Amino acid sequence: MNQRKIANLFGLLLLLAMLLSACASPAVVTEAPQPTQPPEATQPPPPTATTEVKPTAAPAETQPPADSGEKKLILATTTSTQDSGLLDYLLPMFEDEAGVKVDVIAVGTGQALQLGQDGNADVLLVHARAKEDEFMAANHGTRREDVMYNDFVIVCPESDPAGIKGMTSAVDAFKKIAETQTPFVSRGDDSGTHTKEKSIWKAAEIEPQGDWYVSAGQGMGEVLTMSEEQQGCTLSDRATYLARTKEGLKLAILVEGDKTLFNPYGVISVNPDKNPNIQGDLANQFIDWIISLPVQEQIAEFGKADFGQSLFIPDSTSWREAQATAPVADAALKVTGNVSQEMAWTEDQVKAMNTLDVESTNKQGQKETYTGVLISDLLNEAGPAANATTVVFVADDGYTAESALADIMACTDCIVSFRSNGGFSIVMPGADGKHQVKGVIEIQVK
Repeated sequence: MNQRKIANLFGLLLLLAMLLSACASPAVVTEAPQPTQPPEATQPPPPTATTEVKPTAAPAETQPPADSGEKKLILATTTSTQDSGLLDYLLPMFEDEAGVKVDVIAVGTGQALQLGQDGNADVLLVHARAKEDEFMAANHGTRREDVMYNDFVIVCPESDPAGIKGMTSAVDAFKKIAETQTPFVSRGDDSGTHTKEKSIWKAAEIEPQGDWYVSAGQGMGEVLTMSEEQQGCTLSDRATYLARTKEGLKLAILVEGDKTLFNPYGVISVNPDKNPNIQGDLANQFIDWIISLPVQEQIAEFGKADFGQSLFIPDSTSWREAQATAPVADAALKVTGNVSQEMAWTEDQVKAMNTLDVESTNKQGQKETYTGVLISDLLNEAGPAANATTVVFVADDGYTAESALADIMACTDCIVSFRSNGGFSIVMPGADGKHQVKGVIEIQVK
């Protein structure tokens, strides 16, 4: 084959190859490179039947915190339960048993009650009974229970600048403090202690004012410190005072034992209508817990190891009922005989009952005011049998005196009075002298 024919054949084959290539391959389109994560604003991934579209996580600073599931209870309480160490002693037990974290707001009782009234607390532990009753009457709370009690004491420097040591009347002691213008530091914070202090000044008919009287607006611990610094006096609950002596406080108890210094504590559940966030169920769980016998027994032991005495005396209904049915080793007064349940009380337990003042004539023919508990109240605790007719008062020296049961039950001023040196006497205004039994230790029902 000549060269010309070979060239024509080669050109024909080249043309055929180009035509075949054009039929087999589409036209080439140049595309922009695709990002590995398309911007959500311009290219959201379309949902399909097999693809779940998940929301993008919010930035860390705006992400709501995960719910830990921890239950919390807000307890508004007086500073004395905090400063005495009682809350540190008790609350871990409740938190462990109930799985509840308790947030404590320790302020004066007046402020604690206001927190409840404003719906900013779930439960209150306070000590101003008149204010507590007002709180309940106004429907701010749904339940109130007795918890415990102790007493107030008047403390001053051991040098006794006001000359009040050994006085048995808080009113007389306050009069002497004002008369001598001994520095006096007041809580000044509408607390239970401040409320009690104001009631004593009122009974003394004194409006305290002047450089000697300092209204601190502070808690009990701080006020005790200020009183020591100023070498003055103050009114303190016994528990906080004793707790502070462990820290070096040098003030001394100069006046104690007056019935007006009685200091009861109550626990209150706040009305859930105050705030939709109020934990009503948890509040009642806490109340059931703190008034239960096991916890009341813990309260009875608090302070004994350090001070030889409990800083608070248990006083819930369940505790009182249990004590009424249990033997009382150091009983100071008993009701026995023809009754449904024989009763026995310590002197402190009798003094913690409802008291009243009565006027009667003493052996010198002078009118005197006596404080005590109605005999009929004591008898009602025991429940005289239907066929009982007589009451016999038995003294510690063996002396006895009889009275008709019906007369005693009807008498509205017949009392077991508190003796200044301890123990009890029977005071029956208008009755003859033989019924005024001193040192009574037993009331027999026949």
